[in-house]
Amino acid sequence: MRSALVGLAAAVASVAGLTIGIGAAGAQGPSAQGVTPTTIKVGVTYPDLSALRGEINVDPGNYPVAYQALFDQINARGGIDGRKVVPVFAGVNPLGTAGAATACTQLTEDDKVFAVLGFFQLPDTACYVQTHGVPIIGQSLTAQQAAQAKAPWFNDLISPSDLVPKEMTTFAQEGVFKGKKVGVVATSVDQDELALVSSALRAHHVNVVQSAVNSVPDTDNAAQVQEYGVIAQKFQSSGVDLVVAVGNSGNGWPAALQGNQSTYTPQLVATDYNDLHAYTANKAGYSQAVLRGALTAGGDPPASVWWNTPAMKSCLATVHQAEPTATIDNPVTATASTPVTWTAPETACYQVALFADIAKAAGKTLNVATFAEGGASLTHVVLPGGGGTYDFAGGHNDGNGPVFVYTWSPAARALVLQSTVG
Repeated sequence: MRSALVGLAAAVASVAGLTIGIGAAGAQGPSAQGVTPTTIKVGVTYPDLSALRGEINVDPGNYPVAYQALFDQINARGGIDGRKVVPVFAGVNPLGTAGAATACTQLTEDDKVFAVLGFFQLPDTACYVQTHGVPIIGQSLTAQQAAQAKAPWFNDLISPSDLVPKEMTTFAQEGVFKGKKVGVVATSVDQDELALVSSALRAHHVNVVQSAVNSVPDTDNAAQVQEYGVIAQKFQSSGVDLVVAVGNSGNGWPAALQGNQSTYTPQLVATDYNDLHAYTANKAGYSQAVLRGALTAGGDPPASVWWNTPAMKSCLATVHQAEPTATIDNPVTATASTPVTWTAPETACYQVALFADIAKAAGKTLNVATFAEGGASLTHVVLPGGGGTYDFAGGHNDGNGPVFVYTWSPAARALVLQSTVG
């Protein structure tokens, strides 16, 4: 699932996103860089893990093959409004900033592509949408970045600005907060998301009696665990019996309760599935008491959803046909030691489908302005394996897509899908 790629990005940078803003400089005239009457030149960035082989052993599959196969399929069917898509690939070392900067310069200045799909870390985006006015697909922007952007961004993974209100509304409607004294905990890097959570809880008249930020850097694990212990004591003294753990705290809070051998184990609601899953999947083990009644949500569809949809099956078959000797492992039956070879084709399937939908909606005159307008006109989009519909209107450049709600199952010893919203 996409969390494999998201997890890679999260290992080297924090991500957050809100809505789009395109300045006047983004409204190009009838012609656009990378667009001719017969072609659309598109950049594709992907994580080049060759430099990290000694540190991590990950096989995400072949990104260039996956994207090329899907663009070839589009071209074989007449292209997009008669234009063939011409991809240009750039591998990016995910450590540091040099690789991303080089890729941006290559694609925007040397190859002069119209748009870029693929792998981005949040700091990389300014080079494309702000400095060069080139649209991107595959990363969400912060509010400040979006306000300064000269080109649109689109993403198929819901960002916190849409995820948090949806999940908090769902939990409120299900009565999760009813009769509870709620504490909210976050880390210093989760301040933007904390503001979203606090606003959503106020809107639902949730009884928040304590709110705390663990400001200890995550590089000092022992001190951070100790600080969570101090916060837990304050929460317990205030009678908090449900804790909303924001962002990274979805991993840090339960791990700290376990590490401190705390007998105080209030119900846990984590705002990010990936963070709570990181705790439950930790080789050091987890505490059933800490996880009792735990809930979380996320926008990344579980493998059981995306892998088995007909559109995704068809897309993966197209990729496999282009490289029949390669294996695309099954994420549903995968174990911790299974290569994540589905990551590249899955990512390509989402992003190429979204790019094609937006470019078609832009019409015959394709430029940055019409691309932005085309994306904003899409209100009932179905992407391969998405698990629901996407609505990009009203500034929802992340598609305001479906949210997947999970609950902790002691019997399954796992977070189990409970429902899908949207």
